Amino acid sequence: MRRKLAGILILGTLLGGALLALPAAAAPSGVQPLPYGEIRGGELVRVSAIGLPPFGAPATLKAREVARQNALGLAQKRLLATILGMPVGTSTVQERTAARPEARNHLRTLIMGAKVTGKELADGSVEVTLEVPFAGANGLQALLNELGK
Repeated sequence: MRRKLAGILILGTLLGGALLALPAAAAPSGVQPLPYGEIRGGELVRVSAIGLPPFGAPATLKAREVARQNALGLAQKRLLATILGMPVGTSTVQERTAARPEARNHLRTLIMGAKVTGKELADGSVEVTLEVPFAGANGLQALLNELGK
């Protein structure tokens, strides 16, 4: 029994050391990581969230819809937090939009107009991804330029 335990401990130590020696996975080129998502190639901002169905609910269509709504709400909050934390000059988007109702409306339109994709997971939860264009007249860069004035 002691030999088996010692063998398991040695094997675990060797495997653990081998895993620590592997290089950390780097972000693909052209991807800037954000706290809740990423900016891909300077073209779009992508944020994801996972929503859970009601506790104890059977895997029905209604439970999946609740999970999707939960994920969508969380993804929208994450997208808003990500955008509000972005720097504009010496301040942030949040500081610059505080006194500008037109900028808040632009931000609301941007978030509500995000492209929504999703997938159902095996455990009954749903993953939702929101994508907002970074460049272009209707993109995030237009909002940042508006706030920079």
